[in-house]
Amino acid sequence: MSDNKKIKMILNGALGRMGGYVLDAVSDTNDIEILHGVDPSVTNAINSYKGVNVVPNIDNVLNKDIDVVVDFTNSEVTMDIVNKCRDNNVDLIIGSTGFTQPQINELKDIAINSNITVFLVPNFSIGANLLMKAVENISNYYDYVDVTEMHHENKVDSPSGTAMSIAESISKGKRDGKFSQNIPERESVKNARGANYEGINIHSRRMPGYVAHHEVVFGSLGETLTLRHDSIDRKSFMQGVIESIRSIQTLNGFVYGLDNIL
Repeated sequence: MSDNKKIKMILNGALGRMGGYVLDAVSDTNDIEILHGVDPSVTNAINSYKGVNVVPNIDNVLNKDIDVVVDFTNSEVTMDIVNKCRDNNVDLIIGSTGFTQPQINELKDIAINSNITVFLVPNFSIGANLLMKAVENISNYYDYVDVTEMHHENKVDSPSGTAMSIAESISKGKRDGKFSQNIPERESVKNARGANYEGINIHSRRMPGYVAHHEVVFGSLGETLTLRHDSIDRKSFMQGVIESIRSIQTLNGFVYGLDNIL
């Protein structure tokens, strides 16, 4: 970390959906400072947003005096940014989603073979991460389970990264046998039962009115158990973002998931 007590950061994707919320959240702290925002949509008429200088290209502002880059863009942009962070020895917190397994493997390789930390966080909500912990402890007691995730109509990936993390937690907790599934004899609409991950049915909804919602239903003879988390405002992600920035210097290599700092 730089000599100044404040954590010096760059926000990549400053004019995006999450950018304004992050700028507001950081402005309410006294130990974090956003030196620059980066967004390719910036024009000559807009070089300041919420009091932060915004530039179109991170190359103009990224240097070894920066402690961390916080990235809310997309997987393609992130794969370019991580190499620039490596070259400047700057840690990276990733809030983007939609990564393929080969991309995740590349992020791991870069983190392991360099001096930077790459912290990939599918969901910054405290409640969503507590849901992941809960389902891991519950899953071994049930034979059937469905996961449904609901997001706004502009979300590019399905299922969501959080839904996949939830499914992985469910699968991890299933120590006895495998999950059972209803296999329809007739399927008039393909994949009506949802996607299949390790015997877990996963369903995705996309429409206006949603922010981020995840529901898990466990089933057994004569009963069901439902757990659901709802983010009804993007402000719900800000506590996790701030804690990730404050914790980045305590992490090493490639780290996946907010649960590592809870």
